[in-house]
Amino acid sequence: MIKYSIPALIAALSMVACDQQGPGGDGPGVAETGEGEPPKMESLRTIGRAPVFSLKPEVDLDALKKTERVDVNLGHAPEMFIKALWKQFTGQLPGRELVERYQEQLGSKSLPRRIDLAVTLAEEAGVHPEWVYSDPWERQVVLGPSSSKTLTRDVGAVFMFFFTSPDAPNGGAGWANNHAPGMYDPAALYKFGEPSRQAHKDGLYHPENAGFWYREMQDARHAGLDFALLNVYGPDLDHARMDPLRTALKRLTDEHGSNTIKLGLFDDTWTWGQPWFGSFWEQKPDCRDVEGAAQLLYEAKWQPFFKAIPRDHWYLVNNRPMIYFYNSNTLQNRENFDRVLPVMKTLFKRDFGIDPWVAVDTAFNYRSSMKEVSDSHFKWYTFDLPGNHASETRNGITLTHSMVRWDPISRGNSRVARAARLDDLLAKDDAILKRVLNGTRDSDILVLATWNDLGEGTGINRCYDYYWDGGWKQPNHFMDLIRRSQAGEVFDVSGQ
Repeated sequence: MIKYSIPALIAALSMVACDQQGPGGDGPGVAETGEGEPPKMESLRTIGRAPVFSLKPEVDLDALKKTERVDVNLGHAPEMFIKALWKQFTGQLPGRELVERYQEQLGSKSLPRRIDLAVTLAEEAGVHPEWVYSDPWERQVVLGPSSSKTLTRDVGAVFMFFFTSPDAPNGGAGWANNHAPGMYDPAALYKFGEPSRQAHKDGLYHPENAGFWYREMQDARHAGLDFALLNVYGPDLDHARMDPLRTALKRLTDEHGSNTIKLGLFDDTWTWGQPWFGSFWEQKPDCRDVEGAAQLLYEAKWQPFFKAIPRDHWYLVNNRPMIYFYNSNTLQNRENFDRVLPVMKTLFKRDFGIDPWVAVDTAFNYRSSMKEVSDSHFKWYTFDLPGNHASETRNGITLTHSMVRWDPISRGNSRVARAARLDDLLAKDDAILKRVLNGTRDSDILVLATWNDLGEGTGINRCYDYYWDGGWKQPNHFMDLIRRSQAGEVFDVSGQ
């Protein structure tokens, strides 16, 4: 996992809301209404029983003017997209030759994304705009939890929550390559509907907003996810983040009973040794000091996390809470972690009366002794593996891990948008996810990396600007694939 820009993460770690829920289950959803209004039931077209989002009318080119803030999401059809860009760049419509030259290239290897075409055309027009991304959909539909699972496989995803919308990183230029409601302005979908001390975050895609947790967790259950592994850096385990989460979980339980998401811990070790979060986080645990490192690691994250999450929301593997332990090259002498882990497990059992189920990153110089003290292992980056997933079977449980999308180009370019190069790795469409879902039907647990990492472009959560093959994909496109797979569907991947 590539780590985040320091000023953005400092702001995030130092520091919705939703409409009242309509009928849950697998039926049609409720459409988001105007700001601050309660939602109303609407008749929605459906594919099967899945809600369908409707696009706004095509852009009115006559109304567009030259501007320094250029909307990349105007123009649904390639021809209209090119015209909308050029009109915003120059105040004039482009000639036929320019439109014909570029409309066939959109989606090709030379211009795979909308932003690639936008950057290329801006260079041709001689302008340097600020890029903005509007929501092209008429409404964001409220999605109820799924109840159609037929496979025994559990599916979960790594869930990020360091966000600081509408400020950087999410609202910062070049950070996110796909966009969710509430990232720039409060969205009705992420309003929680009751006063709280986090009211200033109400409607924003931000973890200090209970509506953020409520909507994301409900969407995750709509997708058929059984659990989410919360990506914990450490400084984010404060009341400003955990209280809104607990508030959201309570409402979800009140509304949907046991059909709510379960939670595990993704222990992200990146924060150790960093100078921006106070003296405590400046230290680097040394695994040669077995007892000291175990105490430090356990008390910094494992203990406060599981105290903060109600037990009935723990995700359990063989009745044991799940922990993913990730390597960020910050622990000293990590080859000795096989001696530290048993002590951490002992501390956990002392406090909670149960052993945790721990999967350890293969980057911890995995050796036979590590397999004796851990419960499974995972490989984070899987694009270089056959089938794009890594699986291990241990003690009768098969754990599979996969990363199915990837686009960190702008963030890796100092958060400045640039056109993709032919040698860039881009995984923007659904090809890998379909193959992974088909190929892991017999796994006990499938972990997807990630649910909502917007900076690396690995997210599969609700986003309003998924686009490939010359057209918009529904905001819940990836979510619907998981839901359908868990219901037993096998996808046709012969053309991929």
